[in-house]
Amino acid sequence: MINIYYSEKYWNSTQTMNGPQKVVKNLLQSLDDCKISYAINEEKYDKTLFVQWSVDMLGYYDDLKNKNNLLVGPQIWAWSNEFHFLKEYNKVLLPSTWCEKSMNKFFPNIKTSVWPVAIYPPDIKDNNKTDCLVYFKNRPENDLLSVLNYLDKKNITYTGLEYGRYTQDEFRESLSDVKYCIIIDNTESQGIAIQEMMASNKPLLVWNQTVWNHMGDNYIIDGTSIPYWSSDCGEKFDKFEDFDETFNLFLSKLDKYNPKKYIDRVLSPKKSIDTLLKLF
Repeated sequence: MINIYYSEKYWNSTQTMNGPQKVVKNLLQSLDDCKISYAINEEKYDKTLFVQWSVDMLGYYDDLKNKNNLLVGPQIWAWSNEFHFLKEYNKVLLPSTWCEKSMNKFFPNIKTSVWPVAIYPPDIKDNNKTDCLVYFKNRPENDLLSVLNYLDKKNITYTGLEYGRYTQDEFRESLSDVKYCIIIDNTESQGIAIQEMMASNKPLLVWNQTVWNHMGDNYIIDGTSIPYWSSDCGEKFDKFEDFDETFNLFLSKLDKYNPKKYIDRVLSPKKSIDTLLKLF
């Protein structure tokens, strides 16, 4: 009942599968789990979702841009040269509230809605051999070193993963070995890897990035490293000066967190697909 369009060549699975690839993978798995029929890159049903925005898909866009029941997203980049095409479509999907706010601020004439893809827990074993996993992505190296030096002084054992430099097997093995995770990340549109940690019921201590400024001083907006979050998931702080106090609070409440409960409530396959269908 849904036509799903995406560049199959681009989305071929790799050992270092990234967030955008997981959007496609989790979307198709969710449709299967919810027993929703779909076609890939062909017009078979009355509802159409363009998952991604890319030049090699423009032929499809031109054929379908005037159709009803057409959604585009959430894998789009608003500042691409082809972005003006989006104004011709029914609605653009953004993966989180802060992303939608940024789109509405800079492109107010484009209709938008929020739609996150479902999150599936990685297949892990809780060995708990190590205290924590330090996850590092797109931040200054000094931020990472500050945290690692602190952990060394406290005799906290840890393993580390840097975005783009680990396989899915390494990700699962690392999660299996730890009790909790420390996140040093830039802003995230959805934050699928972080949410997979939450789905594995690993409490998170997050050094939150609260400003998005990737396009320079004229495009500074409020953002976050954790678009989907509640007090069940762990603790967060904005400045390293608050790390010690927040870390001690986090450890004192470690057994009370239940991030999996939050993921099951907010980012389940059924909730994701129900939301998508209502948006048509």
